[in-house]
Amino acid sequence: MNRVIRQLLSNVEEGGKSQQKFTVPHYWRGGTNGDENNWNEPMNWYNRRVPGWFDVAVIAGKATRWNCYPVINEFANDIAQLIIEPGGRLVIAEHGKLSIDGLSKKGLGIINEGEIYIEGELSIHRTLMASIKNGGVILNSGSFAIDKSEARGIIHSESGRFDNFGELLFL
Repeated sequence: MNRVIRQLLSNVEEGGKSQQKFTVPHYWRGGTNGDENNWNEPMNWYNRRVPGWFDVAVIAGKATRWNCYPVINEFANDIAQLIIEPGGRLVIAEHGKLSIDGLSKKGLGIINEGEIYIEGELSIHRTLMASIKNGGVILNSGSFAIDKSEARGIIHSESGRFDNFGELLFL
């Protein structure tokens, strides 16, 4: 049995707390009555909590109710990583702001196999490897900032497309 699992089980059996911290990805669900697309609505997430600083947010095309994909219309909490699966979509609206802070632990800030539309602000920093691995579509007409050079910051697959009509900053 895996050493970490054994340690967790032994701590639970002894009635103690785990010394190991881990997070469960936050999966987007969407479709909350009256707030169907609101990123900051806790009921739009399967675990009923908006992802925060240490969290991984996952937008899955198949798990989204009634095609209600997330829209960020205002400031959103910093997250550690964003994963957009095939069929998934994220819109950062004109007044929306999202920052992905890899905490120097996450290898990639965004893994995109779906669609990202940036009309507001998106920033990615402190990732171990590249800022983005793009196998989907990214359309930027807002402000997009990463803390790496273009060559080290964005990894494109053959199916990936990045269209920039806005501000692209390499910090």
